[in-house]
Amino acid sequence: MQKEKIGKDKYIIFLDIDNTVFDGKRVPEKTAKALAKAKELGHKVFINTGRAHCIVTKDIIDAIRPDGIVSAMGTSIFVGDECIFSALMEEDDVKFLVKYGDDMGAFVIIESIERLISMHGQGFMGQDNFIEKAEDLYTSFPDMKVSKISIMRTLPDDDLAMLRARFPAVYSHSGYTEIPPEGCNKATAIARVCEYYGTDVAHSIAMGDSGNDYDMIKFAGIGVAMGNATDDIKEVADFVTTRCEEGGVAYALEKLLFEKE
Repeated sequence: MQKEKIGKDKYIIFLDIDNTVFDGKRVPEKTAKALAKAKELGHKVFINTGRAHCIVTKDIIDAIRPDGIVSAMGTSIFVGDECIFSALMEEDDVKFLVKYGDDMGAFVIIESIERLISMHGQGFMGQDNFIEKAEDLYTSFPDMKVSKISIMRTLPDDDLAMLRARFPAVYSHSGYTEIPPEGCNKATAIARVCEYYGTDVAHSIAMGDSGNDYDMIKFAGIGVAMGNATDDIKEVADFVTTRCEEGGVAYALEKLLFEKE
């Protein structure tokens, strides 16, 4: 795939999905129209989500029409239909995490580009396969290539400290915990996409609302926190926009890009 040139005054826009461009029901019309305008003006639009690639749904893609998709905390990067980067968790690490979740009876989602596997629960949007116990994973799915593990509960501090002693990045949220492989988060994805296009990180804009967006909002040339973002995200952002459901992405683009055209 031949890379397109990006003008010196153009930006690559990186967007979290949930509660950033998608309010739980739809992509607000204002947001969809603003992203279409940004693309017409020569800017690039990338989804940059914690979701696995297989659950970046068609309705969201159709509304945004991104130039590329970063999924599962920077573990896979697609430009159009071409995968330009993919990272996997080590099998020993996967077995450790799945057994940890099994021992506590936690709902665990094992994620790859192509599919999800759930243990002790039903995963996101029902688009997954199921195992009953940890040892079933590689017995039932011997070819499983794991991008990320999500443990669907808030973990106690002692457990988080134990996991962080082994894993470089453990993202704790209210109700779930995400663990990607070493060297992957939403900020490393921005660096890789900018390198692919041969543009400086200063010409990147990142928008998000929650803990796993912290790295990219701090790292990007311009970091944007949604009006519904957590306080720590707002503190590190360069710009705070309105809420997701109010078309906060559109408001940010208007102020940061369109008024300068």
